[in-house]
Amino acid sequence: MIFQFLLPITSAFCLRSWRCCGTLCMLGLFIQSFLGCLQIKVILICLYSGYTSEQVFAFQSLTQYYTNQMALCVQNHANVLPIDTSNEFPGYACLLGHILETARAALSQPDCSFEMAIDLAAVTTFLLESLPPIKSSSRESSTVGEDDMTIGDEVVEITLDDNLERQITNAVDSCFLLQLANVLFGGISTVCGSHNEGPDDKEVAAVAVACAFLHVTFNTLPLERIMTILAYRTELVPVLWNFMKRCHLNQKWSSFAERFSYLLGDAPSWLLPLSVFCPVYKHMLMIVDNEEFFEEEKPLSLKDFRCLIVILRQALWQLLWVNPSAHPSSGKSVSNTFARKRHPIEATQNRVGTVATELLSQAAMEGTKACDILKQAPFLIPFTSRVKIFTSQLASVRQRQGAHGVFPRNRFRIRRDHILEDAYNQMSALSGEDLRGLIRVTFVNEFGEEEAGIDSGGIFKDFMEDITRAAFDVWYGLFKETSDHLLYPNPGSGMIHEQHIQFFHFLGTLPAKAMFDGILVDIPFTTFFLSKLKQNYNYLNDLPSLDPELYRHVIYLKHYKGDIMELELYFVIVNNEYGEQTEEELLAGGKNIHVTNENVIIFILLVSNHRLNFQIRQQSSHFLSGFQQLI
Repeated sequence: MIFQFLLPITSAFCLRSWRCCGTLCMLGLFIQSFLGCLQIKVILICLYSGYTSEQVFAFQSLTQYYTNQMALCVQNHANVLPIDTSNEFPGYACLLGHILETARAALSQPDCSFEMAIDLAAVTTFLLESLPPIKSSSRESSTVGEDDMTIGDEVVEITLDDNLERQITNAVDSCFLLQLANVLFGGISTVCGSHNEGPDDKEVAAVAVACAFLHVTFNTLPLERIMTILAYRTELVPVLWNFMKRCHLNQKWSSFAERFSYLLGDAPSWLLPLSVFCPVYKHMLMIVDNEEFFEEEKPLSLKDFRCLIVILRQALWQLLWVNPSAHPSSGKSVSNTFARKRHPIEATQNRVGTVATELLSQAAMEGTKACDILKQAPFLIPFTSRVKIFTSQLASVRQRQGAHGVFPRNRFRIRRDHILEDAYNQMSALSGEDLRGLIRVTFVNEFGEEEAGIDSGGIFKDFMEDITRAAFDVWYGLFKETSDHLLYPNPGSGMIHEQHIQFFHFLGTLPAKAMFDGILVDIPFTTFFLSKLKQNYNYLNDLPSLDPELYRHVIYLKHYKGDIMELELYFVIVNNEYGEQTEEELLAGGKNIHVTNENVIIFILLVSNHRLNFQIRQQSSHFLSGFQQLI
């Protein structure tokens, strides 16, 4: 069987290079012993006629035969295949490049079979797993977001040859992904049928190999093109959701795991499709507008969306609490103990009830499972419980450090008519420990005289209210407000204040100090700025609150039915701050890249990302660093 795996490796290399190397005689003798004289003559005639070796393999059904042989080898002998030790030209990588190019021709054939696509996905998955991650050469973070998912625990220090890298990344293009998806999912309905029926064997096979291939692809290849194609040009999201929903309702995961254990490893069977569905669905949500989501209910109905939330919460609960050794970003490191339970919903509910007290008591302790849940998935804990945990943690810190005399006492002299400048100069000089300590404030009037009164807490409270009111006033230029009077950092703050970055760090300490001391202050931030403080990514549906006019334009562009090239748009954006217009490229060389029907989604993503994330990234980062100095 191993010999059958190695045969197409040699054949692939020879067929691609024989005309350049002049090894016709050796090639003929080698292949003749395996294929016979008649078939090799047909191959040579086709090659001399101008067909590529990939086309010859596809026409002569050689791809299907050898792919099937390799798939059988992968299933039965994956653990005994020789370890590859080459760096720039590892044999598995070279074979993968040839298979992917050959597969494109084979998948495009009208008679391409479902079984051939299954075998192809299994073989390419196996070969992709041996490759090191291939980084994108473009601004991938601009399209995928600042919070790109990171999959895998280690980065193998192997550098492929540049030409080999390009061959592999270029082969997994829109054409290949669309062809593979069409063959695998062509006969599968995207509409959920009877909830009482689980998926049939064909659907299980298609979903298993597709998810295994895509999961490894997400680990290995640049995400920008892959995600956009999968999200907007295939039916992957509705197919996977239909599959997961029926498996969830009917508890049909076991057959999925049993049939494709060689692809799943030790992972619970529900984890693999979920690990593919989530990033693609997330990418799709980046461009979904409010009308599509709430009124048209696309890509999922609101009822299905609520069901998805239930599934995700149960999955996270299993991964973070029931089985904390599981790593959600690496399918093969997850135990399958809980995947085969008959009633995971009831089991989860019972488990939640019995460990609720334990969870809340542990949440305040670093290094515990409950603390990890609080950090990674806080929505699993009720909001009121989170508030209690937070206040108890603050009280514990104040009591513990106050008892040891850690907190110093600082005295501020503040001029009422220069409250912002005086507060900035004095508070910025304090460390995090100093800021947590007691601060006594003495106000000075316009004549330089101290106002009467002893600060026993009330004066400092007045000071915090006054300083936040002054610091976040839009007239000061550090913040702007939306049409509904919500605040966000001014992208042009550097044009007004030379030390604007230091001021944003200082401003971050103000709400943190108020929270630490239990002082209520009113600072109406926008939701997209609060998302930045949580280090989350902002999406298209956040754009209306920032720039309603720009939002209307991109929605018009998104649904434009004609030829977008006629609009003469390029990958640039114009910034207009205080009457000064500057043009900025959204991609390298963007001023020369037309917006077309094919790349308009990427353009909209880049525009939204620029306005909602990139422009205020520096201000938000320093504001957050100031906040985290105390909290």
